[in-house]
Amino acid sequence: MIKVKLEPIDVELALNTASKRFIGNLKMGKGFSYGYQGDYRKQIADSFLGALGEVCYAKAFNKYFNNSYTDNLERYNDSDFQGKIEIRTQEKKDYNFLLIRPGEKRGKYILIIHEGDFEFSILGWFPFINDMPERLTNFGYTNRPAVYKVDIKELMDMNDL
Repeated sequence: MIKVKLEPIDVELALNTASKRFIGNLKMGKGFSYGYQGDYRKQIADSFLGALGEVCYAKAFNKYFNNSYTDNLERYNDSDFQGKIEIRTQEKKDYNFLLIRPGEKRGKYILIIHEGDFEFSILGWFPFINDMPERLTNFGYTNRPAVYKVDIKELMDMNDL
């Protein structure tokens, strides 16, 4: 596990990125997909959390953060980072796990947990190469589409990325 503390300038970068992404989606008339239930406040908060995770990864591994968003009203289809790296960020809870939606980009999915006070833990990564029907679950919510669930203990060490 790798610990990262974001500084105010890092937080500002993530907030700017999240706001640009939100406004781009608003212009295109699209929200989050795949059964997402949150209103605009939750969308903004979740987008901000996601951007924080991306900035965290860039800072931890000295990677270029391209601050990606759409400014031409098209869906952004590249990976979060070069090498088909996708970042997933969650708030810390009693039971965190990695979620990957069927049909998402193939790549290496990294799970980052916000511990509070802009401190993050990079827990590991998981290769999403093929469909994984044995992992599909809707967690008992019949109104939500099924996702692939990967437990933290199954994540690979970041040194092996």
